[in-house]
Amino acid sequence: MEAGQSIQPFDWQRMLLGDQLGFLFLLEIVFRTVVMYGYALVFARMIGKRGVGQVSPFEFILIIIISSAAGDPMFYGDVPLLHGMLVLTVVMSLHWLVSSLTDRSERAEDVMEGEPVLVVQDGQIEERALGSGTLSRRELLMQLRQQGVRDVGEVEQAYFEPDGKISVLQAPQDKQRKVESTLPRESAPRGT
Repeated sequence: MEAGQSIQPFDWQRMLLGDQLGFLFLLEIVFRTVVMYGYALVFARMIGKRGVGQVSPFEFILIIIISSAAGDPMFYGDVPLLHGMLVLTVVMSLHWLVSSLTDRSERAEDVMEGEPVLVVQDGQIEERALGSGTLSRRELLMQLRQQGVRDVGEVEQAYFEPDGKISVLQAPQDKQRKVESTLPRESAPRGT
C-alpha cells in the first residue's frame, strides 16, 4: 500500500490477500518464517535456560512468533489476514515437525531442549558448570534454599535442568557435612 493512501474499511481483497497477490510472494512468506523461526530458536538456545525461565527455548520462540503473527494482521490494516494465517500455519507445522523429531530422537531432544548439568557433586559446587549465561553461584544457592537445603554439604548431586530448575538428590544422613551455607550472608548463623 502506498504512503498517504487511505485504507478502505472491509476491502476483502486487501484484508485477506493484501496488495501482493503472487504465489511467489506467499512462498517468500514461508521462507521468511522458516528463517526467522530457526534464527530465533538458535538465539533462544544461546541465551540459556535462565533467559527463558520456566519454558523451553522451543516453547519460548513459539510464543513470540505466534503472538507476532496473530497480532500484526489484527492491528495493521496493511497486513493481510492470509499472510498471518500462513505464518501461523508454517510455525505450527515446524512445531509439529520439531516435536516429532525430538520424540523420536534423544540426540535431537538434547539439541533442542538441552541436557541437565551437574552443578553439585558430593557436597561440592562444580564451578566449571556455573556462569556463561546459565547459572550463577548466587542463583544456585537460592534454588538450593528453595529446595530446603541449608548447606551444600547436604547434597549428593544437584542438576540444573533444561527448564531452569534445580533437581536435588540429598546425601544420606551419615554423609552430610557442613561445607557452605546456602543462606544469605546477613541471615546465616554465626560460625557457618
